Amino acid sequence: MSDLKRLHIAAIFVSFLTALRSFLIPLILTLFLGSTSEQAGFFRFEYIWLGILIFLFLSGITHWLTFKYRFEDGELYIQKGFLIKKKRYIQHKRVQSIDITAGVLQRLFGLVKLKIETAGGGAEPEVNLIAISREEAETIRSKLLNKRVELEESEHEELTLGEEADAQSDYTWSLTSRRLVIAALTSSGLGLTISAVAALFSQIEQFLPEALYEQLFGFFARSGFVLIATIAAIVILVSWCISFLGTLLKYGGFKIEKYGNELVITRGLLEQRQLTIHVHKVTAVRVVRNLFRQPFGFGSVYIESAGGGTNEEQLSTVLLPITRDDEMVTLLSTILPKYAQHFEVDPVPKRSLIRFLLRATWFPLLVALSIGWFLHPAGYYSLGIVPIAVLFGYWQYKDAGSGLNEKLLWIRSRKISQMLVVSEKPKIQAAEIRTSFFQRKKRLASFRFSVLSSVIGKSFIVLDLDRKRAEELLTWFQSRSDSSGRDG
Repeated sequence: MSDLKRLHIAAIFVSFLTALRSFLIPLILTLFLGSTSEQAGFFRFEYIWLGILIFLFLSGITHWLTFKYRFEDGELYIQKGFLIKKKRYIQHKRVQSIDITAGVLQRLFGLVKLKIETAGGGAEPEVNLIAISREEAETIRSKLLNKRVELEESEHEELTLGEEADAQSDYTWSLTSRRLVIAALTSSGLGLTISAVAALFSQIEQFLPEALYEQLFGFFARSGFVLIATIAAIVILVSWCISFLGTLLKYGGFKIEKYGNELVITRGLLEQRQLTIHVHKVTAVRVVRNLFRQPFGFGSVYIESAGGGTNEEQLSTVLLPITRDDEMVTLLSTILPKYAQHFEVDPVPKRSLIRFLLRATWFPLLVALSIGWFLHPAGYYSLGIVPIAVLFGYWQYKDAGSGLNEKLLWIRSRKISQMLVVSEKPKIQAAEIRTSFFQRKKRLASFRFSVLSSVIGKSFIVLDLDRKRAEELLTWFQSRSDSSGRDG
C-alpha cells in the first residue's frame, strides 16, 4: 500500500446520495408548498433544486478525485481537499476505535464504510473512507490493531488478513431471536417515534382529498372525546409498529466477539455495522432500565469510551441491547471483568424527598393550570397529569443514590428511565460538588463527574445527596495518586 489510492468510484454516488438525504425533508416541503396553480410557484423551487442536485453531484466527483490514502509504516495517510489541501497521519497508537459499516448506500455497490476514531482529533475527530471493499477495510483494521501489540524482537511479521480470519475469538455472545423480539417490544424509542408520528399526523389534511378528509373527520368532530381518543390510539399504534421494526433492523444479528483486549461488536440487518473497541478505552458503563423493561427485570448496558459512540446513542455504544439483571454480572465477568459485580446503592436522605417532588411537579402543574384557564372548563382535565408527575418525582427520589469502593464509583438516578453509571477512578476526568442556597439549608449537595466519551466529555449527576456523602465521593476522587498512572 505504498502508492496513494482512491476510494472506489462508487464513492461519487455514495457521497451524492448521502448529501441528498440531508435535503430530503426540505425537498418534500417545497414540493407541497410550491405545488400551486400559479406557474411561478413551483418552477422557482424546481430550478433551485436542479442547481442543488448538480452542485451535490459535482461535489461527489471532486471528493472522489481529491481524496487519497495509503497505509505505510504503521500509519494511515489521508490526503484530501481541492482548494485547501489537508494531510493527516493516523498513527496506530492514537486509534480509539474502528467502525466498519455496510449501510444501504454502500451495500448497493457491495462496499463498506470505514470510520476511524482517533485521540485528540479536535474539529475533525474521525476519518471516513466512505466506499472501499470489505477486504480493504479488514486489511486496514487488521494492520492498525495488530500494531498495538508489542511483538518479541525476533517476530517481525504481521498477521495477514487470512490469519486474522482464522483466529478464534476468546468469547462470543449473540443476541437470541427471542431476546431481540423482547427488546423490540420494550424499546424506549417509542416516545420519540410518537412525537414524530404525531407531527406527521397533524399534516394529514395535505395528503387526503378534501372530500374524504371532511367525511372522515366530520363524524369525529361531533364528538370531541372520540376524536381525541381515536387519533391517540392510531398515533400510538403506528409509532409502536415503527419502533418495533426499527429495533429489529438495528439490533438484528447482534454479536460480541472478544479477541484479547479487543471487543468486536457486530449488529444490524439493513445497515450492517462492525465496531472494534479496546477494553482499556472504556471509561464508564451505564445500565439503563426503561419503564417497559424494569418491571420484568430487563435492562440495557451501554459503554462510554474514548471513541466509538454514535449520535443516535448520545455518543455511547450499546454493549448489551437487552439482558436480565440476574445474568448481567455473568456476562460482564467475561466481557468487562472490572465492572462485573453487584452495585449496592446508598440512597439519598429522606429530607430530599420534597425537593424531588417539587422539581417533578411545578412545571406540569403550571402548564395544566394555564390550559385550564384558556380552555375553561374542559382544560382542567389536564390536571390529571399532576399525579403522574408526583409519582415520577417519588420514583426519582427512590432511585437516586451513590456507592463506591477502592477502585470504582457509581451513581444512580432517574429522569424517565433508571440509569446506573459506573466508572473507574483513573478514567474520571473531573468531579465536583454543587450546592444551592436551598440545598445548604437542608445539608444536601449534588455530585457530578465527567468521563471521556467519543472525542468529547460526558457528565453524570446525582441530585440531593447528603452533604457528607457528596464530600466523601469527592475526597475519593481526589485521593487517586496511586492509580493516576494506570489509564489502560
